Parts: sequence; structure tokens; C-alpha cells
Amino acid sequence: MKSQPPRMLTIFLSAAIIGSCMPAAAMASQDGKIPQTLASQASAAGEDYLPLRALCEWVGIPIHWDEAKRTVTAAKDKHILSFVLAKSGMPAADLEGISLAPDEVILLDSTAYIKRETAVKAFGIEAAWCGGKLEIPARDLAARARAFVTQLQKNNRAGTDALTNDAFKEAGLPEGTVQLVKQLAQFPITRERIESNAVHRTVILTSESPKMNFDLEIRFDKDGCVDDFYAGMAFEGYQRPSYDKPDAYKERRMVIGTGDHAVEGTLTVPAGKGPFPLVILLQGDGELDRDSTVFAQKPFRDLAVGLANDQVATLRMDKTTREHFAQLNSHYTIGDEFVEPVLEAVKAARVDPDVDPGRIYAAGHSRGGWMIPRLLAKDTDSLIKGAVVLAGADPRYTEIDSYEHEELGGMIPKEQLAYYRKQLELVKADSFDPKSPPAAFELPPNPYWWHDIRGYSPADEAKLRSAAMLVLQGEEDFQVPLASLKGWKEVYAGNPAVTYKTYPKLTHLFTEGKLENGIGNYKIPASVPETVIADIAAWINGSASVPK
Repeated sequence: MKSQPPRMLTIFLSAAIIGSCMPAAAMASQDGKIPQTLASQASAAGEDYLPLRALCEWVGIPIHWDEAKRTVTAAKDKHILSFVLAKSGMPAADLEGISLAPDEVILLDSTAYIKRETAVKAFGIEAAWCGGKLEIPARDLAARARAFVTQLQKNNRAGTDALTNDAFKEAGLPEGTVQLVKQLAQFPITRERIESNAVHRTVILTSESPKMNFDLEIRFDKDGCVDDFYAGMAFEGYQRPSYDKPDAYKERRMVIGTGDHAVEGTLTVPAGKGPFPLVILLQGDGELDRDSTVFAQKPFRDLAVGLANDQVATLRMDKTTREHFAQLNSHYTIGDEFVEPVLEAVKAARVDPDVDPGRIYAAGHSRGGWMIPRLLAKDTDSLIKGAVVLAGADPRYTEIDSYEHEELGGMIPKEQLAYYRKQLELVKADSFDPKSPPAAFELPPNPYWWHDIRGYSPADEAKLRSAAMLVLQGEEDFQVPLASLKGWKEVYAGNPAVTYKTYPKLTHLFTEGKLENGIGNYKIPASVPETVIADIAAWINGSASVPK
């Protein structure tokens, strides 16, 4: 609902894009091949050397020419390669102040060439010059990631297509994401790291702007081709809670779903002898990771390690819309985002020896909590024993209805509500077809998502299946105000299996904060209090009522 966090956590930067600082004409000789006259300077020059400017401009390494000093400088992160172009003879080159051998950087016809092994030493990049173009082997994912981002920023479709697989070419990227990446071209990449999960190998490039940092996540398939991409703000500052006791649990990875819906999850199992009850954690809006990270807080990780102390296992997963952002963005539904992943997780968890198949619960936060009635309704075999709603928006209202109720809170400025209401008139029309939406329709993420959610009434679907529920709410929540709890009590009136509790000092993320501080609360490291964890554990372990 409108009271949930914005779907895109990125903030678009309004600054001019700085173009290339040196002409491309000096990249190489006319046919793109290194002239054979280099044979007198070094053996097998055509295979051993790369045109320096072509390499730098392909992978986004800043390269500068100081005409007064006749010096070329290329810098990748903190690795600085510089050389002085003498009036005649070999250039004097050094790497971070250490002189290079005379043949490591050579000059011919005003074009500099760098030895392939020197490129590895200077920039950590493997490359070859083949058939008049640069090629980066599939094993050098970091260089391929930088090349993809650089060519995307230059609007070079042929360049990006050379690095992507067919599925990515077909899916493409939302225009907003492309524009963000282009704007980031003016800021340096200050960090590069590679992470692997069971679905992708991902290179994460951190771009540092004056106000915030952004992480560009370039995902690769097994063949070293770009399979997906996500750009979002870089979050730092998280601190492990005091109740995180590594000896009290073990963690292992699980794959949930298949194909472009496959995600990796972390199963946190308490120490001791199982099987244990299991809570499957479901995030709210946005392309969130498995920890539900927002700025300096990771509430899902806190819940996982905390519940382990009380002999409750948890499964938390990256969202499909994060792992497969490009592949799914144009057509996923609320079922794809919030329902199917949990149902798949239930099936996978039931056969795990550490999990008690008769005690599997779902805990939904924010939009994930608001979706609990549909999740339970779709669980036709009643494999989910019960559910926890964490700051779920008022279930009396549909998504579209919520835009007429400003008292429900949220992060959409009042001045934008008129625009949303006008857009929603298009969605409400009987003629609204997600395959061919009106030309004026612009709401993210896509028309299929809106077509699906317009037909979801939590109050109506709550009648389709009765289950034990625990509904929790922070009283300092500016996104889902305390008044929303009234809706849950009304919808589930007369059901003795539903328990409610509020927490006076807690925000939307169930960490301490002040209502008036808004999103600023999340920028301060804070953990989910043990009282919340103890209440959830007591309800699960004993099916007991939680003190109000």
C-alpha cells in the first residue's frame, strides 16, 4: 500500500554527465591492429600488447593527458599507472612510483600500448586484442562488469550486447535504472568485490557520490555473461546485536524456486537436537536482500540469530525482484513477489531434517505482512501452521483505496498523491489490460503488478482460511501508523487464535526510534529488541498468548 517504503530505493542524481576527456581517434591504428613495426621493439607485439586508451575506455578506467608535462596517467581505484612521453625513444613509465621495464609501456605513432601482463599487474584486468577489438575472458568477471557498466553509460548497445546473454538482451533494463547508471558515470568506482550464491556470481561495484554511495550489482551466468543487473544505494553501518551468539546456531544455504524465480536463502538452525519449528521471513516493498537491509539496520538477520537462542529456526531469502531485477521487472505480479517464493520455501523446508514439517510459520513485514491473508489462502494444503504480521498495513483497504486515506501514513509526499490517484483511475478501469496498458500509465513496477494487486482485498481473503496469527506493531512507525492495528482487529474480530501486541518505542523496522525522525531512524545502527524476539518465540513454541 502507499504506506509502504518506495519500491525503488535509489535516488536519481540531477547532475551533468561528464564525457570522455580524450579523443577516441588515438585508440589504435586504422584497422584496429597493432602495427607490425613494433616487432623491432618487442617480440610478438601484436599478441602481447593492448592499446592503452582503448583498454581504459572499454572498462571505465579514467585516463588523463597532461600536455604541459607530456604525461599520461591511468588510475583504477588506488592503482596509478603513469608515463612520460619523451620527444623520442621509449616512454618512462611507472606503477605507483615504481619504474616499469622499458618494454612494458611503448609508444608508436602517438598511441601508447601496454603489455598484457602489465595490464594485469596495474589494473588486475585480463584482456586480449583480437580481430581489431578488445576481448575480456569469461573468468575475469570484474573487468567484464566494469566494461558492461561503462558501455551502458556510453549508450553503446553493441558493447553491452557483447557481454550479455540472450535472456538479458530480451529483458532489458528499466529506463530509470539506465538513467541512474549514466548519471553515476561522473563519480568514481571506489570498491570492487565478487560474491557468489547458488544462482549467480555477482560483481558489486561501489560508486561514490558526494551525498551517498551506490552499489551496482552485475550478475553473471555460468558462462561469464551478464544475466541480470541491479543498482541501489550502498548501505553500511550495521552492528551485530548483543544476543548474536555464533555457537547457538549454524547456517547453511538453500535454493528456493527455479529459473528466473530462483533465489538463495539462509537457513538458520539452532544448536542442539531438532527438528525445530521454522519461521519463513517475508520482506516488504522494494528489491530487498535476505536480511531486509535498510541503511544501517538488518531486522531479518536480527530475528534469525535471536530466534535461534529460543530454539526456533528461520529461513530468510533474497527477493526474486532483487536477484532477477532485469528479468522480472516488466511483468512480475504480487504473487511472484510475495506469495510464490514462500510457498516454494515451505515445500523445500518440509523435507529438511532440521525442520519440523508440522510447525512451519510465515512472518511478513510491511507489505509482506499485508499479504499474509493471500499467502494463507493460497496455502491450500494448510502447510503453514500460522503467521506473524509485523507492521502490516490496514487490511480493511485495498491498495487503490489506501490512496484516499492520508491517515494511513507512508512515504509518498502529499503533493504527489494527486498524480498517483490519477494514475490509479487508469488501473481501476475495467478495460485496463496489462498486456496493452493505456499510453498514459506510468506507475512502477509494471502493469501486471498493478493488475494483480487491484483485485486483492485482504479483508475478503482473510475469510478464506483461518489460522493462528500474531500481529505486532511499533508505536513509533511513520510508515504504517498504529491506527492500522485497528483494521487487523476488525478483520479478525471473533477469532481467538489471533493475538495482538504493540511496542511503545519501536519503528517500522522494530528498532528503537522517534516518529518525527522518519527514515532517519534507519540510518542509526540499531537491533530488534530481545523482547520482540522473545514474544515471537513464546507464541511459536507454546502457541501461547503474548502479553499485551
